[in-house]
Amino acid sequence: MKKIGYVYASSEEAYVREQVEGLKGFSIETVSIEKEDMSEISQSDIVLTQVIESLGAGDQLVVYELRCLGKSIIQLAEFLSELKAKDIQLVVVKKGAAYSDINDGPYVEMILKIAEMEKLIIRERTTKGLQEARRKGRVGGRPKISEETIEQIRFLYNNNRYTLRQIAEECNISLGTAYKYVQER
Repeated sequence: MKKIGYVYASSEEAYVREQVEGLKGFSIETVSIEKEDMSEISQSDIVLTQVIESLGAGDQLVVYELRCLGKSIIQLAEFLSELKAKDIQLVVVKKGAAYSDINDGPYVEMILKIAEMEKLIIRERTTKGLQEARRKGRVGGRPKISEETIEQIRFLYNNNRYTLRQIAEECNISLGTAYKYVQER
């Protein structure tokens, strides 16, 4: 069984040191430290991904606290599900006073339930927002073009040998829209 620690890239060096110190008492083989790179915000967990790939069934990923994973609650739930599928145990050193007596299994299950609830709330709010918009007469999607414009698109393409780009400019539509109506018969 491998135990690998993971340290989150933080702009606060003191917090990075706090994480490293917090992991010391857990007999960890290696500690992987994420490097902060502001130019690659979307790829801010490259080291974490590599750590997960190196772990196998029965191994442990040890983090100081959950925020060290740098994930939203929904992303966290997906991450925890991935760990569960690979049979990798997540060990959280600092859970906070309210959860300090809970072992990691129920703690993870609680997070998964909260994330599922968050997804349902977001879905419900989105549905209500769309219904309200429709009630007020707003319709989503691309604006409709007139039958006259559609006929003009087809005429220009079939009779005048215009290119799609020229048709798009002439009819004040996107290239994709021009292509769509040229392909329809």
